[in-house]
Amino acid sequence: MRVLTRPFGFAFLCVFFASFLLAQPAQCQTAMAPAGDRVLSMTGVFHTADGRAATPVETVTYSIYAAEVGGPLLWQETQSVAVDSRGRYSLFLGAMSSEGLPPGLFAAGEPRWLGIQWLGETEEPRSLLTSVPYALKASDTDTLGGRPASDYLLAGAAGAGNPRTDASTAAGGLLAVGVAGAGAPAAPLLPVPLASAGTAGRIGKFINTTDLGDSVMAENVGRIGLGTTAPLDVLHTQFTNTNGQLTGFAVQNLGGTAASYSGMLFYDQNGAVGQFQGFNNATHEYRINNVASNGSINFMVGSSSKFYVANSGNIGIGTAAPTARLHVAGDVVVDGNLAAKYQDVAEWVESVDPLAAGTVVVVDPAAANGVRPSARAYDAGVAGAVSAQPGLTLGERSATKSLVAQSGRVKVKVDARYGAIKAGDLLVTSPTPGHAMVSTPVKMKGVAFHRPGTILGKALEPLASGTGEILVLLTLQ
Repeated sequence: MRVLTRPFGFAFLCVFFASFLLAQPAQCQTAMAPAGDRVLSMTGVFHTADGRAATPVETVTYSIYAAEVGGPLLWQETQSVAVDSRGRYSLFLGAMSSEGLPPGLFAAGEPRWLGIQWLGETEEPRSLLTSVPYALKASDTDTLGGRPASDYLLAGAAGAGNPRTDASTAAGGLLAVGVAGAGAPAAPLLPVPLASAGTAGRIGKFINTTDLGDSVMAENVGRIGLGTTAPLDVLHTQFTNTNGQLTGFAVQNLGGTAASYSGMLFYDQNGAVGQFQGFNNATHEYRINNVASNGSINFMVGSSSKFYVANSGNIGIGTAAPTARLHVAGDVVVDGNLAAKYQDVAEWVESVDPLAAGTVVVVDPAAANGVRPSARAYDAGVAGAVSAQPGLTLGERSATKSLVAQSGRVKVKVDARYGAIKAGDLLVTSPTPGHAMVSTPVKMKGVAFHRPGTILGKALEPLASGTGEILVLLTLQ
């Protein structure tokens, strides 16, 4: 009988009933065991956890247990076996003893589990020894009810007219054994699954209830291919679909709660979750969440960043180093309105010193394209006031520049000692450096007017006396 064990063993077991059960050895597709021995023939492929190549001779320990995990050790044997260049080997369990396997090892009729451990490696997960190996319990007698064992084989079981058995044996594979007590009808044949129809590199599947064949999955140099035998990555899905019904990967969570997500988790080299990407069944939100320390999210085309979310929360469009909440490296076209919390437009302008917010400034006659604090009344060079938080900023930031607003509503330093200021009054520069004052109109030919070129803006708040800051609508005239 052959039994397919779990990785890493992948060993096929074949029981050899020598002289203790059948009149002649059972048919198996491996080398025959020494006559008269109670042995199990083992074939398999040598594997190690670190993937090292096998040496010509390796040491292996086979153990038989009463349980899949834990449980008592019932039998153990260590052998040195020859391993070929592809890691394949074969041996006989029980060959190290003249008596072979102990006669009572399978006599209890209870499950037995096989463990395999190569020298220097941990023991592989145990594999169940099924049905036919328990025929070893019959080794304590040469007859069954006083009759030879051959009397209890079904007619045709050894290739005499049984189509199922004949076809399988001819194909290299199906060993069927039946055993019955004295005077009872023979038991049905026990079919054994074979892998003889498989293709090298293909991952097998059951093609019916007993036989193994090829699946659509393949393994090649440690890579798994689904629909391809030449995977280009660790996992590669290849298919042809022209109507959009298939995408190659589907994930579905049947939960319906607010915490029901389906998607993918990404882990770092230390096993910590770094990123989650998925869909929420309740809210229908698609979420990309980088939970790694100092993590960011970068949408790229080729090797160029197109949309970047920094760990600080700043967003860059066309840049991976955003310096503001929204940093656009390039032109911006707006087909709607720009809505800003603050109501002034300011520009970065060279100044003699960093200027405090609210300072009234005039054009600096000693510097090109620069400003300085106002220092005299009715200065026609008035250029605006320094803004604390502009709604719209123009120009480039610099340590030698100040944000000067020319229009909009701005808090401005004023001096009411030159006259009380009422809402609606026009304001001009004052003798107090950096401060505005109320403008006094002059009369010409009976007409009162304010001096042109000196108007800073219109007061939106009153100040009866002293100095302070009031909201001013900048309207340079």
